Amino acid sequence: MTAPRLDGLDIPPGPGFVATVAATTGIHRAEGYDLAQLLITHPGPRRPNETAETVADGMRRLATALHLGPGDQEPPLIGGQIMIRRGFAALDYGHDQYVMTIPTPAQDWLALLSVGALCRVCLVIAPLALAADQAETDAHLRESLARGLVMWGTTFARRRF
Repeated sequence: MTAPRLDGLDIPPGPGFVATVAATTGIHRAEGYDLAQLLITHPGPRRPNETAETVADGMRRLATALHLGPGDQEPPLIGGQIMIRRGFAALDYGHDQYVMTIPTPAQDWLALLSVGALCRVCLVIAPLALAADQAETDAHLRESLARGLVMWGTTFARRRF
């Protein structure tokens, strides 16, 4: 039996926090292969009693629950954490009762995962505004990576929901 961590990072965040997380899908197209991607961010404090510190703590707990590794190292294989059914997708983040829905995944992303392709999950701890455009998102991702605030891993879709 593993002893619980005293920092609380081993406890997945609850559904209330996960509902405030933003997720977006994409595909990295390279010569010879396509890699599905899932970017997970948080817009920052928006709920009562939420602070920048509690948001960062929730994102770290989410990264720990998913077994993500530091963004400046080779991404670990975290197992089949994505579930796809009838055009809907969800991410099993380690909670014993809840999963994180992935809002409106692109059809080509779903098709890629449905045939067994890998998916790179990238979680950014530092808040990112929901209205950020592609250039702002890219800059935020680079800055967060330089500050050690990016966690990632490689997953795939489970065969059964």
